[in-house]
Amino acid sequence: MSDEEITYTTVKFHKSSDLQNRERADETQGPREAGHRECPVPWHLIAIPLGVLCSILLVTVAVLVTHIFQYSQEKHELQKTLNNTHQENSAMQNDRYLMEEMLKNKSIDYDALKHCLDTPNRTLNRCYQEAKCVLDSKQHRGKQVEGHWFCYGIKCYYFIMDNKRWNGCEQTCRDCSLSLLKIDDDDELKFLQLQIKPNTYWIGLSYNPSKRKWQWSDDGPSKLNLMTVKSLKEIGGCAYLRFTGIHHDDCGRTHPCICEKRMDKFPHSVCSKKEK
Repeated sequence: MSDEEITYTTVKFHKSSDLQNRERADETQGPREAGHRECPVPWHLIAIPLGVLCSILLVTVAVLVTHIFQYSQEKHELQKTLNNTHQENSAMQNDRYLMEEMLKNKSIDYDALKHCLDTPNRTLNRCYQEAKCVLDSKQHRGKQVEGHWFCYGIKCYYFIMDNKRWNGCEQTCRDCSLSLLKIDDDDELKFLQLQIKPNTYWIGLSYNPSKRKWQWSDDGPSKLNLMTVKSLKEIGGCAYLRFTGIHHDDCGRTHPCICEKRMDKFPHSVCSKKEK
């Protein structure tokens, strides 16, 4: 009976030790589980806000960098525009200076041109007075000459309206201290063609049989190419001018005359003698 008690006791002891071990194990695990349960918020609930915050920070940094870059670009463009404005301003000042200098030069040129124009006008007036004195002096001697005259370029032209033979026109021009017209070039020919409609006038051109050519009265040079004047043929005669050009006719026929004198050939003594 005592053996059974010991056995029972032993068994009971073992059971109690197991229970104690389990209780101890439960007590050991209990605090751990309790400690584990002390963190009520899961880790992903913390990571998400942190990720969002990082994203916001990255976006903010990106926006700031973009604004800084744009500001730098705008500053560069503004500086470039400012430099261009300075350059344009300098160019405008330079242009203004050049314009002022050109205006001064133009003023000087204008004064010089005005002086050059005044000189021919004075010469023209002098030639007019000299020619008038020459013609008046001839008329006072009983040699009445009817006509009109004008000056153009370096020449003064006197149109004698009386019909005369070619020799008579040449003599009348000499009596007036003039010479029968000699046409120097094509421009003068075209100009005179417009002045003589519809009349015809003897000019200082005649055919020289001994030389077998047409020549001017003073036998001087002329740029007018007579070879191009198809109406002049080598059959003798004298030349007259009409609005269609130069033509030839018998020297014994009568036409009005055109006398001429260069401005620099007018005598200075004619009027002075008359005034005395």
